[in-house]
Amino acid sequence: MRFVIKHAGYGSERVSTLSGFGKVKTASIETPTAALLTQGGSVVHLTVDVLAKVFSNPQLLWVPLSNSARLEAGVRAQGEGVAKFSGLQNHITCATLQNVSEITPSGHFETNLVPMWTKNGKKMISADKYMDIMEIYKPDILLAIADDHITLKEGNKRVSKAVERSCSLLDTCVNRYLNSTQLKDCSLIGVITGTGIKEKCEHCIKHILKHKEHLSGVALSGMTDGSEESLRIPIDKFEEILKRICESVPSDLVKFIEGCWSPDIIMKAIQYGWDVFDGSYPTKLTNAGYALKLNFDSHRISDELCILDLNNDRYKEDFRAVLEGCECLACRKHTRAYIQHLLNTKEMLSTVLLSIHNLHHFDQMFVHARRHIASGTFEVYKEHIIKQYETYKQQVLIENDIGKDCESVKTTKKIRVSDDITENVVSA
Repeated sequence: MRFVIKHAGYGSERVSTLSGFGKVKTASIETPTAALLTQGGSVVHLTVDVLAKVFSNPQLLWVPLSNSARLEAGVRAQGEGVAKFSGLQNHITCATLQNVSEITPSGHFETNLVPMWTKNGKKMISADKYMDIMEIYKPDILLAIADDHITLKEGNKRVSKAVERSCSLLDTCVNRYLNSTQLKDCSLIGVITGTGIKEKCEHCIKHILKHKEHLSGVALSGMTDGSEESLRIPIDKFEEILKRICESVPSDLVKFIEGCWSPDIIMKAIQYGWDVFDGSYPTKLTNAGYALKLNFDSHRISDELCILDLNNDRYKEDFRAVLEGCECLACRKHTRAYIQHLLNTKEMLSTVLLSIHNLHHFDQMFVHARRHIASGTFEVYKEHIIKQYETYKQQVLIENDIGKDCESVKTTKKIRVSDDITENVVSA
């Protein structure tokens, strides 16, 4: 895989291309970008035919082993890799151990083993076993196995063990990678963990860079375990981490970042030179019945929030598109009212239509980011997106407070009614 920087912004932001893939030689992926999250080898909620209508060009697919492990026997029998087995051979696959945005039960760790949670329960997996499966899957990009399903609040002991274990696992992955004929067209990515403790994180980065000549990039992980609490990182702390790690990693390495991060965090990450995101955010919105509706024109202010909760009854007679002017299939042919009806009746088509829109719109956020970086106006665009998301968060807090007040009033009324009944009974 070739990584070429085309434009550099005034900060560390950059527009780059990934090309030279072994199986899809004509494919070129522009960064910054987000991958499409897969489950069981398919893009979540979309068939191969629908995906082709949403994206005409090759896309980067995020393939966690934890939700595709059951494909192993079939992929081995076919012998041509997970992309061909899933009918996605025209796209670029990026394999990793697990989707760090999924909440999983806590499990014990061993020196050279990491727990992987699948639909069939927990499996302890070694670096050798992981690489055995990767030789069957034959991805275009491969994130090394690591102990990275941790948060920034983990204690020193847990973080130390995670970094020590991840370094050992990386050594095995690199050794297997260098001696594998099946992975000769694959690019290996080192995974940074221990992010919450500066010294441990630096140790992890230094160990990864010992293998720099064999690696195509790094992936930033070890910040979230998928829980909402772990994702609520103060923006200044997150910014400090992004900047510090970016400065420690050579600019010629492509930089991946794992986690279900919101648009404001993504803008900050792009500012500090991060290139590829795992794409779990639009899937999270879709699963909740939400639609992303950012305004990309930095010269225009929108009165509507950047995220719509289409479960809400307020949309049952709203016959506008989710986003007027959006070119996605869902917005061209369907209305908010129709999607609200589908959600209310629990029809599968609701998630299909929302997925079409959210994936398309999320991708457009990166398209506009690349344009602004190339024209030197990314700072304005970044602040424009962050302001919209901050407004949305403030409104959600206000609505939550109103909801709590209403519940408090209802509870008080129930107590008063109960007291009145008791008094009447006693009087009788």
